[in-house]
Amino acid sequence: MRLLNLLILLIVLPVVGQEAPAKKLPPLVIGIQQIDHYPHYDITRGELRGFAGDLFRRFAREYDLDIRYIPMPVKRLFSDGQAETIDFIYPDNPKWQALREGDDGRYYSHAVVSILGVALVKPEHVSISLPQVRSLSIVRGFTPTKWLSVKPNHNFEFIEVNDSLAAALMVLKGRVTVAEGEYNVIMHQLSQLGLQDSLVVAPNLPVSRVSYHLSTVRELDRLNQFNQFLTDHQVDIQQLMANYGLKTDLPELAGK
Repeated sequence: MRLLNLLILLIVLPVVGQEAPAKKLPPLVIGIQQIDHYPHYDITRGELRGFAGDLFRRFAREYDLDIRYIPMPVKRLFSDGQAETIDFIYPDNPKWQALREGDDGRYYSHAVVSILGVALVKPEHVSISLPQVRSLSIVRGFTPTKWLSVKPNHNFEFIEVNDSLAAALMVLKGRVTVAEGEYNVIMHQLSQLGLQDSLVVAPNLPVSRVSYHLSTVRELDRLNQFNQFLTDHQVDIQQLMANYGLKTDLPELAGK
């Protein structure tokens, strides 16, 4: 009998002394704009590529997180941003809140990366000024705030297209005067076609410098973790930007 009790004790004691395994957190779901915006981000091929993809994977490793991505059209992404299936939206910006209906109660991370919105034209039109612009191609769902602010005093129209490459090609085909878009994205896409010298920045036209943020309605603890990650890894993030060739300014735009 003593032997039986001793055996039971030897079996039970290790179990009692062990800590319960850590409960695995549910995956975080980030809604991503369903558009090829490489080198910033691109999820049109299934996996999140580009600067954002590498950044979020590093963040996931740092905090042992499971992050999943849901691609959505730009307009639907923001209308469904509070749905239970989405924890975060990327990219987002506090200034874009004013362009949406009502206050959706979103919280925003520190700035992740700065972007450079420029006007691209054929080289022979590099000196073009606002009164000469008749048409402007923009990506559907994107809001060119700088252009909207000057539109009441000028006679030009917006032509919406599906992506940045389509906006650039509209200029090359002579269908619009100007393409408005993110410099790094359009230059990358043109270079893929061997057309990197076919368009140039028009320095006399509006320039937009904004930053991309991660936003959420409810995941404040995770948002704080992400902010700490951004703070702790600024050197690494700058190197990551350099790896993707991301420019946040150009000599011809100095002072703008």
